[in-house]
Amino acid sequence: MPAVRKRLGASIVLTLLSIISIIVLLPTSRVSTRLQKIALGPTIDTSLWSWSSSNEELEEDLGGDGTRLVIFGDSWIDDTIEDGQEGKGRSWADYLCEEINCTSRLNFAASQPVGAWPAYPPTGAMTSNAIHEAGMSKSTYTIPLEVAELSLLPDLAAQIQTYIALPPPKQPPTETIFVVSYGIWDIYDFSRLDFPIAQNGTDRSIEELFKQLDILYNHFIRNLYSPDILGTLNSADSIDDTQKLSIPTFRIILPKVFDPTLLPGWVTLRPAPPAPSSVAEQQKNAVYLTQRWNQRVENQLAKWVKEPPAPVPAPQNPNPEQDSSHEDIRNSNKPAPPQPADQTAIIQKDVFYFDLPKLLLDVIVEHQLEDEELSDASGLGTGESPFESVYIPCVREAGGDDTDGLVDLAGMLVCNEPEEYLFWDSFNLGAMMKSWIGKEVGEMVRENKTMRHQWGH
Repeated sequence: MPAVRKRLGASIVLTLLSIISIIVLLPTSRVSTRLQKIALGPTIDTSLWSWSSSNEELEEDLGGDGTRLVIFGDSWIDDTIEDGQEGKGRSWADYLCEEINCTSRLNFAASQPVGAWPAYPPTGAMTSNAIHEAGMSKSTYTIPLEVAELSLLPDLAAQIQTYIALPPPKQPPTETIFVVSYGIWDIYDFSRLDFPIAQNGTDRSIEELFKQLDILYNHFIRNLYSPDILGTLNSADSIDDTQKLSIPTFRIILPKVFDPTLLPGWVTLRPAPPAPSSVAEQQKNAVYLTQRWNQRVENQLAKWVKEPPAPVPAPQNPNPEQDSSHEDIRNSNKPAPPQPADQTAIIQKDVFYFDLPKLLLDVIVEHQLEDEELSDASGLGTGESPFESVYIPCVREAGGDDTDGLVDLAGMLVCNEPEEYLFWDSFNLGAMMKSWIGKEVGEMVRENKTMRHQWGH
């Protein structure tokens, strides 16, 4: 009994020391993006990581003529650059903004801070924290506490609610395009659970994705581009016909999910699987779940885009306290009640579904074929890869003699030529690759290569 008490006392002391270390190491403010202030949902513990941009004033979203880009997502589209990360480069959404000449940009994406590792294992923003928590609670595998902890990053619902809570622009932009980049960290996490639970979690996350898109769409048609708002602005004496806003389209940019097993960190930084799981089993799960995610999202998108949009709602009572029937639609995806509105005023939905995995795999295969002095029938291998490596990231652990010319970042080594590496760190793309993605997506937007455009209507 005394030995048990001693071990229990030692465990408590170690736990307290770990918590104190985490609090000291983790930054108190690390979200630093334009027009952005991330707020966590009410069920998420904020005692360890704080994601509010307290060091940066929230700019006023003036709106007006031009294109506004609104971004939700994970580390693959977050534009936060911490100290020592200058070589990380801008997010691909920044390059997209340049390609389409957007006039404003709101980025609500979030990623794990550099100082979180190795106290916490690698993780990222997920579609739904609640779905992951439910999956972990049902798993039969013994998951160590440090692995089972939620990322504490704002999920899609939290990011969208932060956006909706912002004061609306004084004048709606000519168009607003939404970017939604989620999935890679969902699959990375689900692949370590019992397969039936992982598959169910994947399907539920996709359902949550479309639920949140509907909430975003309702906000779009009721609060940003309702017929009343457009009519009031267009009837102003101070504008001419060229400045009048037409009925916009609700358009989103949704990239396909890249297989996380192809990331450098899958091998080097992923925690060892607890028994009875194995590395091979988790890798097989991740490959299957990636395919399932992309296929089900694509099928659901086709249905979602074709679904007749909800009729434009009647004007809301400006004083909801005097109307018990007033409903706050910010957290609701329920369609608006049918109204005898002009059908020409109905706002359609459309999607740019970008094949991100193909672009990345072509780059990787090109490099591999060049190394072997080979080429394939599609022409891969005949070009010249700009990357020194497509396997080793710029930011990596020290190993052997691989330290020459490298600088230190929180215990990791950073290369001197980041643009020569496909990956910035073990889980995120480098600056050059992000610029290519931004240009590719920008071309899609400029040429209006949406699902509706492909269907011819």
